[in-house]
This record gives sequence, C-alpha cells and structure tokens, in this order.
Amino acid sequence: MTWRRRLATLALVLAGLPWSIASADRGDPPPRDRSPAVIAARQKYFGAESVDPRTGQIRDDRVIFSWLTNASLAVSVLGHVVLLDTYINRLELPPPPGSSDLRRTPFNYQDLVQLRPEAIFLGHGHGDHADNAAYVAKQLDIPIYASPETCDVMQADVQRMFSDPNTANGGARIIPDGRAVRCIGVVSRGSVPGAEVVHLDALEPHVCIVAFKHIHSGSVPTDTTFPAVPVANLADSREPDLYPRGTCVTPTSNCQGSGTPTTPLPGQVNLTTSGFGSLPGSPGGPISLFYQFIVRRGPNFSFAWHNTTGPLKEGAGSDPGLPSPAVGAHLFAIMESLPRTSIELGSIVSLGFATNGVRDAILYQQHLRPLIYIPLHVTDVAVPSSSPEFKKSFLETLDTAQIAYRPELRWLVDPNDFARPMVYDPDDRRWANPDSARRIAELCDGHGRR
Repeated sequence: MTWRRRLATLALVLAGLPWSIASADRGDPPPRDRSPAVIAARQKYFGAESVDPRTGQIRDDRVIFSWLTNASLAVSVLGHVVLLDTYINRLELPPPPGSSDLRRTPFNYQDLVQLRPEAIFLGHGHGDHADNAAYVAKQLDIPIYASPETCDVMQADVQRMFSDPNTANGGARIIPDGRAVRCIGVVSRGSVPGAEVVHLDALEPHVCIVAFKHIHSGSVPTDTTFPAVPVANLADSREPDLYPRGTCVTPTSNCQGSGTPTTPLPGQVNLTTSGFGSLPGSPGGPISLFYQFIVRRGPNFSFAWHNTTGPLKEGAGSDPGLPSPAVGAHLFAIMESLPRTSIELGSIVSLGFATNGVRDAILYQQHLRPLIYIPLHVTDVAVPSSSPEFKKSFLETLDTAQIAYRPELRWLVDPNDFARPMVYDPDDRRWANPDSARRIAELCDGHGRR
C-alpha cells in the first residue's frame, strides 16, 4: 500500500490566485479492540452513554469532541476515532492506587493509545501540539498527517525513542522498532500558505477532509484600525493549592517537556517531540495546517480545526512568501469559500495577544462564519486557568469593534472541561446550508480515492 500523495489539479481561481487540490491515500481502519482498557478509555473521553460496553464501538450517528488540553482533541466522527494534536499539558504520573487523583490533568499518554484512533492530525509541529505523536503512531501503526517538515521531525522522534536506554524502566524499548512512522505530508514542502487546498481521504467515504497551509500566530504592531481589548493573561491564585505538583512523565524540571533534563525515575519516559518540533536547518515547528471535516450525509455538518491563529491581516510569518497581506487575504478567501462551517474549534490565543488581544481569532471567525465557536490553546502561552480572561477580552472586543456576526460560544475553561464529551448530531437540520453542496462537489468529489 502506498502512502504517497496523489495529486489531481482542479482549476479554480479565487481572489486572483490559483488553487491546486491534492488527494492523499488512506489505509483500512484498524480492527476493533474489545479489551476492557479500550472500552474504559472510550467511555472516559466520549461518555459511557455513547460507547457500547461490550464492543467499545462508539455511536456512529454522532460527532463527539473531547478536549485533551491546549488545542488537542480526541474526536469520534460517526464512530471513527481520530486525534487532533497529541500534546497533554502538565502530564504527570498517576497517583498510587487508592490515593485521590489530584492531578490537574487526570489522564496520561497511554490513554491516547487505548482510544485506538485511526489517524493523527497535527496542526503544526511545536511540542505543545506534537508531543506523544510519534509514540502513539508507532504503538498503533497509524498514519500522522502533518507538513513534510514536521514529518521529518516525527522520524527523528522515532530514532530518539528507539535509542533511549530507558534504564529507569528496566531497559524496555519505548517503541517496538526503529522503522519510520507513517507520516503523510499534507502540503508541498516549502510551499506558500494557501497555495494548495488538499483533499485527504483518511475517513472517506463517510467524511471529506479539506486542508491547507495557513500562518502560525505571531506578534505584529498594534492595529490602530481595530479596537481590540487587551487580555489580562492571569492565572487563578488557587492553582497551587487545588492542583499540587506531582511527578512529571517527562524527566525534566517541569511537566511541559521543555525544562532542564533530570535523571529519569521509574515510570518516567521522554515522548516529547525533538527540538520543540524543529530540526537544525528545518523550520518544522511553526508550519501550520488548517483542517475542515465535512460529514457526507444529511445537511453536511462540518467542523474546522486550527491549533494556531495567525496575523493574516498583515500576512506576517516565517513561511515562504511572507510577510504578504495578499497571501493573508487569499487565506481569508479560502475560508470564505469552504462549505459552511458548523463548528469552529480554533485557537483563541495568539502570540500577538499583547498588542492586538484576540483580534486574529475574531477575524478568522468573520471569514469562516461558523455557527458555533469553541476556543482552544488556553493552557499554553495562555497561562493555565486564564481562559475566562480571554473570554472577557473576546466579548468586550466584539462590542468595541462593533462586530455584527457573532457565533454561538461554547467556551472551554480548564481543567473542568478536560475530557468532557461535546456531542453533536450531524443530521440536525440546523447545519443545513444550500450553498455547501456545490463546494463539497468541487473540493471533495472527482478525485481518485481508495
């Protein structure tokens, strides 16, 4: 079976700039695993009421999101499980049996394996998104969808893990072998953001996935034409008392994987991505992908996911062709042309929040026009428990900037919303949009799939 992308060009012209559409092959989903551990993990993240207690199968008439911290999500789409990013904030070893679980994040990396996902999608390769990805993919022999540059890093992660003596755990291999992980480069290496709109077949024939390269968040000078309200990036002062520090899974001085390395203790293992997602001579980490998942039935429910939100108005970033306001405008035009977005799961946080608040997130929404917005990236860069501050800035900015279009908000607040199932009926007529069928035909049909 080949995992190389097969390109099929569709001549479309939008905003004076050409698109190209590619198609990526997929393999058959892995066999169902009815083990108690798999059933328990799926019930934990998707809800016992949605998971068959005998088989572990998840309802095939629902789309269920489960927040795994930061911008990471476990998603069941019509019963097919995928991971959107694999990072877990403040990843700590479980408490001893019989003890209260006071971890701020009460789950671990093995849960990602026990969910038995069929594929991993990475929005970009920084460690607060791509940690654990190579490990999970190797354990399950599933594909990772990412930029080619991030795929390079995934292979480096495999080699590092396989070479780890793991002496704290008796010398057992962390991963079964050192062969390359299956990683599918979604867009062309070194491409300009928005140059390709790509059709991925990972969940066909049930779900069409559209992806394109956009721009990582960044700081630009204050936009004097947009009255953004500053964000107070403040943590809850009760955090140390409510969530006392435990032992990190990663043998470092903190639980983010980026602290000073320490001598490993039993149970500790390094599953972080190499170089915080970048290799020497390769940009890797910040190369960012935007995904839209479209259910191919009923009113064509869709959800968009982007784990970073860039300053598209200025077109600022480190990718080829930037800075360029024209490239940023083209990215907005692509968003406007997508089939109607039912739910946007997108980063509310930008590295530019100090100068422009949540402006960039609002601008994405004005072009996507989702019915529902669910904010992400509120445990990293944003300090833990600061989510309500970003909500305050968001609501005040909508008023100050006199924004007319306002999606329904389903705001996430850490840590209480971790692993809390968000269940949607894709057949609800609320999602219907008469213009979506044409765009779905253009973006999803007429390309060879397997």
